[in-house]
Amino acid sequence: MDSPDGQSVRRRTPGSDDTRLRLLRAAAELIAEVGWGRVTTRAVADRAHLPHGAVSYHFGGKQELLTEAALGVFEQAFPISELRGLEALPDLVALFEPWMTAPGESDPVVSRVGIEAMLEAERNPVLRERMADLLREFRAVVAELAAVGQDRGTARSDIPAEALATLLAAVGDGLFLHARLDPELDAAAALQALRALLGPGR
Repeated sequence: MDSPDGQSVRRRTPGSDDTRLRLLRAAAELIAEVGWGRVTTRAVADRAHLPHGAVSYHFGGKQELLTEAALGVFEQAFPISELRGLEALPDLVALFEPWMTAPGESDPVVSRVGIEAMLEAERNPVLRERMADLLREFRAVVAELAAVGQDRGTARSDIPAEALATLLAAVGDGLFLHARLDPELDAAAALQALRALLGPGR
């Protein structure tokens, strides 16, 4: 069934949201375990303990299913709602901390799906644009925090807030990569240094 703008509209029945979530969770787990290209819709249905037809009932094929699953995981890594609740720029470090200081304890699905999604985004323009939208929103909220700090005199005012937000997002990504690849990295010390550079929190 199509909506007036021509987009596919999935049917909704009692329990369908739960079924959809089970499929998305199973797809994310499989992306993390075997890689994007080796996931099959049958494997997803089996993992979710659902009939194979449930995939085509809720999604317009494997790519749509995997894209939605990856985006859901990506949103976990960039929690916009939590970010909006921060009061000062240094408080941003607390969002980075769980991923950097305890890589073995954080959700491996999130980190592995994030890496797979970034690779797939080079070939999948829909996924790339939707991931970019999320990153733009993340940077915009960080820029708002930076602007507040500049108004309070706790952040440098000679740097555009948007540029500072981009730099901080890149620092978070870079620390995440280093923490995953180098178990000897003192990520806690790096985060402490970042917090000191950003100035006092609220």
